[in-house]
Amino acid sequence: MDEERWTSNHTLIGSSSGTSIPGYSTNEFFLQEQSGIAQELADMFSSHCRKKDLPCFVVRKMLKPRVPPSKPIIYDSKRRDMSKHQEAYPEGADLQLNCEVHGGKPRPKLIWYMQSQILNSTYEFRKNYGPNGEDVTINQIILRNLKRNHHQARLSCKASNTPLASPSITTVTIELYMRPLSVEIDEKENYVSANKTYEVSCRSRGSRPPAVLTWWRGSKQLKHATKESQNDGMSTSILKWIPSVEDEGKYLACRAENRHLPEAAIEDKWKLKVYFSPIVTLKMGASLNPQTIKELDDVHFECNVRANPRAYKISWFHEDKVLRQNITAGIIPSDQTLLLQGITRKASGKYTCQATNAEGRTYSNAIYLSVMFAPICKQIKSIGNEIEDNVTPSLFKVPDKFYGTQKHETISLVCEVEANPTEVTFHWTFNNSGDLNDISSTEFTSDRTVSKLNYTPEADKDYGTLGCWAKNDLGYSKQPCLYQITAVDRPFPLQNCSAYNHSRSSIRISCIEGFNGGLPQKFVAVSGSQQWESDNPYWELDLGIHKPATIAIYAVNGKGYSEPVIIDDNSFKGMAKFTGSSTEFSIDISPFLIGLGGTATGLGLIVIGVLMALWRRHATTPSKPKSPKQPAAMMNFVGKSEEDEGNPDLIPTTVITNHLSGQTSLHEISRTNFSEYPCCKGLNSEDFMIAAR
Repeated sequence: MDEERWTSNHTLIGSSSGTSIPGYSTNEFFLQEQSGIAQELADMFSSHCRKKDLPCFVVRKMLKPRVPPSKPIIYDSKRRDMSKHQEAYPEGADLQLNCEVHGGKPRPKLIWYMQSQILNSTYEFRKNYGPNGEDVTINQIILRNLKRNHHQARLSCKASNTPLASPSITTVTIELYMRPLSVEIDEKENYVSANKTYEVSCRSRGSRPPAVLTWWRGSKQLKHATKESQNDGMSTSILKWIPSVEDEGKYLACRAENRHLPEAAIEDKWKLKVYFSPIVTLKMGASLNPQTIKELDDVHFECNVRANPRAYKISWFHEDKVLRQNITAGIIPSDQTLLLQGITRKASGKYTCQATNAEGRTYSNAIYLSVMFAPICKQIKSIGNEIEDNVTPSLFKVPDKFYGTQKHETISLVCEVEANPTEVTFHWTFNNSGDLNDISSTEFTSDRTVSKLNYTPEADKDYGTLGCWAKNDLGYSKQPCLYQITAVDRPFPLQNCSAYNHSRSSIRISCIEGFNGGLPQKFVAVSGSQQWESDNPYWELDLGIHKPATIAIYAVNGKGYSEPVIIDDNSFKGMAKFTGSSTEFSIDISPFLIGLGGTATGLGLIVIGVLMALWRRHATTPSKPKSPKQPAAMMNFVGKSEEDEGNPDLIPTTVITNHLSGQTSLHEISRTNFSEYPCCKGLNSEDFMIAAR
C-alpha cells in the first residue's frame, strides 16, 4: 500500500475472519478520510458480513500517521556497503557487519537472519544520527571464526514497523578464502641415484581458490616443475629434477599455499637418500714434505672416500698400473692407505687410487711423487761415429756396441744422466793400463743433465776407457757412464775362398774371415743385382739353371767394407771335378783342411798372447788414480794397452778372442782345460785368465 499522510480522523474497516469486500483482498485494511465514501464503504462491508453470517467490525477512530523505514544498508567493519562491494573473508577470521535503517515511524524493528534462522534481534536507536538529522536504527552482528559451512551462506537484515506492510530486506552472501586441507608427494622412493633424472608428482585438496604448489629442497626453491593443473579445488604439480650428492640427507618438500592465506600453507616432506659413485681424494701423509723425499725414505698416501653405498673396493695405481701387495718390494696397500718402504727412484711418478661401489667406480686426483737421487747413467751416445751412420751397404745394420775411431778422428760423445735434483756437475776421466786421468773441463760442455765431449785419439795410448761422472746435492753417481774407445778400421778381405757345386742348381762358397777392423763384421756375396748376406763367410747359393759370370764377396763393419774377393768364370770351370750329385760319404776336403789350419794358427796365437801377458804382469806396475775423490769402482775399468793390440790378420775363433768380443765370460775361461791342446802343454787356466784380463 502506498504511503499516505493524514491530518484528520480516519476510519478503520476490517475483518478478523478474512472476510473481504468484492474487489478487495482478504484481511485488507482501508484507511480513508471521513467522508461519504468512507461511510458508504462501512455500510457495504457491514451488509456483506450479515449476509455471510460473518463476524465483522467497523471501527471509527482517530489514527496517528505511520512512516515506513528506509531499505536496510549492510556495512562491513571498514564502513563499506556490502551490496556494492563483494569481498571474500579468510577462513577462521571474524566477520563484523552493521545493518542500518534511516527513519521510520514508529521506530522499526531490525533483525538479522542466516538463511531462515534468526541470528540477532537486538538493535539500537540513535536519534538524529543520519546525515540529514534523521533517526537511525542499527543492528550489529559479529560472526567469529568463520568456518567452511559459512561459505556461500546468505545473511539477511529485515526492517519493519507495521504489520500493515511487508518488511524491508537486504541480503548478502558470505564468500571465504579456504586453506588447503591436504598435500601429498606421490611415490616416495627408498633412494635415488645422483645425476639421474626423476619425475615426482604432488597433489593438494581443499583450498579455495586452488592452492599454488611449490617445490623446495632444504631452504632453496626448485623452479623446474614441468606440469601444473588446478581443477575443482585440487592442484597437481610434477617436478623434473636431478638429485646431486649434496642432496643426501636433505628434505624434498611440496608446499601447498593459498596466496590469500600464506600463513596457512602446508607441506609434505620426503627425506632423500641419495646413492652416488665414490668421491675420492688422494693426499700424501701429513708428516711428509713432498719436496725433500729421497731414496730409501718411507712414503704413505691416504685415499679419502665418500660414497653411498659404502665403497667395497679400493685399488692403487702407479703410472696407471695396478699396485699389488709386495712386502719384499716394500709395497703395502691397506684399506685406505698405501705404504711404500725404502723407495727408489723407480717409485717416482703419478699415483692415484680408485674406489668402487654399487653406483660405479671413480679415480682420485693424481699426486706426483718426486724422489730425489744421485745421478745415474741414462744412456750412452756417440755422435758421428755410430755404426748406423756410416756408409755401409744398406742391408747391414750392426748394433751400436763399440765406440771405434781411427787415429786423428774426432768422436763426439754425449753423456746423459738421470738425477733429482737436476742441477748436476760433470767431470770426465780417461783410463788406460791402470792410469786414471782427469780430462780438462775446457774439453767438454755441460747443460743440466747432459754433458758432451769431443775426443780425438792421437796415438795408441789414447785408446782406452772414458768415464763420465756426475754429481748433485745427494752426491756422486755410484757408477760412471763408460765409453770404450778402440782403434777401428775397415775389415780385411776374406781369405782362401773356394767354390764348388753342391748340386746341379746350386753352389757352395766358403772363405776364411780376415781381421774385422776392431768392429763386428758381416759378410755379403754380390752378383749383379742380387745380394746374399751371412753372419759367417759361408754361402749356399741356389742359382737355378743360369750360372753367374762373377760373384764378389765382401766383409763389412761399421767403418766400411773390405776389398772384394772375385770368383769368376775360371773359378767355375775349375769346379768341374765337383760337378754331379754328391753321395752321403762325400767329404769337402778344402774346407776341412782350412779348418785344421785355422785351428792350429789360433792356438799358436794363444800361446803368444799368454807369454806377452806374463811378461807385462812382471814388468808393469799400475799407477794409482790422480784424483782421490774418484769412487773406487772406477779402478775396475782398465783399457787395453798398446801391447794388447791384436794382429790384423788374426781370426777371432778362440775362447779368449770370444771373451774380448763379449761372447765368453772369465768364468768360462777359468773352467777350460788348455793343457789338452798340443800347443799349451804345461799352461793352466790362470795364465789364460791373466791374458784375458
